[in-house]
Amino acid sequence: MYGTMANNLNFLDLPVDILLLIFPYLDARDFLSLTSTCQALHKSDFVHDAQFWSALVRDTFRVPNQPVVQNNGERWQKLYRRLLTQSRIYTWGSSSEGCLGHSYEPPITGMTPHGVPPRPRRSRLMAASWPEPMDNTQALGVVSDVQCGGWSTSLLTAKGAVHTVGTLDADHWAHRPPFRRQIPNLSPTPLKYPPSYVPPHQRYDPSTAITQFSSGRAHVLGLSDSGRIWSWQNVDLAALHVRFLHHETRENQKSGRGTVRKVVAGWNKSAAFIEGSGIVVWDPLQREYDDAGVEDAALVMETAVVPNTGYRRPRNKAQRANENDARLADTVGEVLNFVLLEHVVLFNTSIGKLFAAQIFWDDGHPRIAEPIELALSAESGDVDGAFTTDVQGSFRRLAVFTRAGEVLTGHQDRITDIMQGVQSDQPLFKRIPALQHKDVISVAFGDYHFHALHSSGYITSYGTEPQASGALGLGGHGDPEGRLRGIRYQSVNRDGLLVPHAYAEGRRVWFEHEKRDWIKFLTAGGAEPEEAAERIRMALGSPDVRCQGEVSEWVEQQGRDWESKFGARSNEDDGLPAYFALSVTAAGWHSGALVLVNEDLAAKVKAACEYVWSQDHFPRLKLSNGIEMPGSVMFDGWRFERPVFDLEAGP
Repeated sequence: MYGTMANNLNFLDLPVDILLLIFPYLDARDFLSLTSTCQALHKSDFVHDAQFWSALVRDTFRVPNQPVVQNNGERWQKLYRRLLTQSRIYTWGSSSEGCLGHSYEPPITGMTPHGVPPRPRRSRLMAASWPEPMDNTQALGVVSDVQCGGWSTSLLTAKGAVHTVGTLDADHWAHRPPFRRQIPNLSPTPLKYPPSYVPPHQRYDPSTAITQFSSGRAHVLGLSDSGRIWSWQNVDLAALHVRFLHHETRENQKSGRGTVRKVVAGWNKSAAFIEGSGIVVWDPLQREYDDAGVEDAALVMETAVVPNTGYRRPRNKAQRANENDARLADTVGEVLNFVLLEHVVLFNTSIGKLFAAQIFWDDGHPRIAEPIELALSAESGDVDGAFTTDVQGSFRRLAVFTRAGEVLTGHQDRITDIMQGVQSDQPLFKRIPALQHKDVISVAFGDYHFHALHSSGYITSYGTEPQASGALGLGGHGDPEGRLRGIRYQSVNRDGLLVPHAYAEGRRVWFEHEKRDWIKFLTAGGAEPEEAAERIRMALGSPDVRCQGEVSEWVEQQGRDWESKFGARSNEDDGLPAYFALSVTAAGWHSGALVLVNEDLAAKVKAACEYVWSQDHFPRLKLSNGIEMPGSVMFDGWRFERPVFDLEAGP
């Protein structure tokens, strides 16, 4: 009878749970072939299986997981197709130490008095106010992640190799002869390993191929496929394998005691989440030029553990939780993610709670205080609004994600006030309107500016652009087009502050050159410069922020609908824009993004709008306060509904 049932069993008779267990063993070609065999398997639930496509993208290209869109299978499938050929790295902001990786002009002068060619100099204040592609990345293959450090930008390739431009630690001078500072790398340079190891850009080795990495202010941490922690502080020197005196780490296992789950390089500390220990913090390692070349590991003697972070939920019914674990399960939960700020560690857990713990690092006695819970105040009593799903941040600022789709921003100083019992009328977190229920995936912080990445592939900018450095990526350098995007430049230090209006819907980073040409045309007066002269002075030269804010919002709406506006889309497109940002990063005064570029669609859009806007005039609006902008041309309407502006809004 069993044989008869087996002979009559059809593949489609298998339970759905069994089918889902089979999918991970297939590659993309086999999976698509299987789901194309019949209508029953060609349903969206199967074709766009989120678990299959997200795992395939992360395993094939080493793309970091994005919890907010983890269950969007159609999105992961489109990313898989595009990542094969379309990944590009864009950078902008201050190019101190060559951290943007852009081309440098040849030196204008000849040899120095010592017969040495002068260091190449970048024109235009060593900065880029628009995103520009990083040079010399084509030979690296697929780039899966990008992160900024204080003076560097580092890339992770699908091979597991980390390449860096700029300088990891521009403040560090060798303590022993030869006394010298680190030399900037103007092209992506692979980070080195000790002589006995094969670097991943040459040949695969699970002990050196990096699956996850983190850039701090002045060092980089990498976690290899085997589970080994590597630390770099100088591009020219080999990494150090991080080992601990008081904490066990084990390689070549997917879970269990000693498994390293994540590494984070912070402003002035390093950290790792280790099963059985919790979040472990230590000082960044230093290697000098005269260190022994064969040295491949360093034993970290002084560490501190964040209390109550070692709990891990039982993975099967046979495992029994002890009394302490049962208590932590109810009061804290299992750590899902953590961030390392200058003086504080924050982590969110499986039961929706957010905790913060202060770091104390006295010589010989490092410790981390007992974590305190940071309760979220949900609007209108919404339970999901008080449930934390993720926490992100760096240096002194952070972002908290809730199950209700909200993103709250905060500052380290306000958290330390709470820890020290200091009373304040200031709220713990701010709710920037442009970040609420807008499908924000991640938030990246520089010293004074920050960016949000939205699931539909665009980036918005917030905060302050120090000394017109271009850190916001909105154009400018103090020029009129920056003001037309909503930046107000201070007369003394040239700091650029976004107008309050920009926090209603956000200001998007533009990758299309034709958009930049368009606003340059507008700031020059458009089709009728004389007719527009008074409006330009009113919008860009007036101390009143209202007109500039509303005109910049009108410009923003035009740029937001660029592809549809010029009819460049077709049914053949995959639904993603020509420039689709997969990740965003920021540090110091600069930023970067991993962008998937559909060059065919980009060329189609460029051709569709070429010279079409040559008759556009500088916008003439009826402002929300009833004032009509001067001029003889017709008033312009809004492409979308005019937002309700909060003139008190800010970062």
